[in-house]
Amino acid sequence: MDTTVRHVIKPRTPVRAFIIAAVLVLVGAVLVAVSAAQSAGAVWAALPAVLMVAGLALVGIAVASMVKMRTFITVDDEGYRITGPGVDKQGTWVDVTRVTTSSNGSHLTLYHGEVGRTHILCPAGGDDPSMQALVADISRRLDDSRGYGETFNIPLIDPHNPDPDIVA
Repeated sequence: MDTTVRHVIKPRTPVRAFIIAAVLVLVGAVLVAVSAAQSAGAVWAALPAVLMVAGLALVGIAVASMVKMRTFITVDDEGYRITGPGVDKQGTWVDVTRVTTSSNGSHLTLYHGEVGRTHILCPAGGDDPSMQALVADISRRLDDSRGYGETFNIPLIDPHNPDPDIVA
């Protein structure tokens, strides 16, 4: 059963850019009101417009970067493909020899033998639901590709609460 799942890792929201843009637009609006009340000259009338346009341009650039900087990881039963800004890499589960995550879970590394590495970084950190779903999906697919998790009707023993009828 070949099921393809596409995971999306999104960049952090550029909060600082939005705050700066809001300040620029607000200052521009205040200067428009002041210059209109004071009957200021052309320079003082143009400055608020420039500030407001700069603020709106900054919002546009921030939104465009949020869309453009997304990374797409497509996984299926055979392997994976990573596409994003400046990357288009694919591999098979058979070639993956080890998988590690950083201590906070934001950096996933797929090892291919002794030298090859594929790094997946999540700017939102390891608590991001999309990163957690990706790690769980990769783990399950690696287990499936190696035949782990197949049951042989052997009762499982909980080491913290063993059943006296099973453990002699």
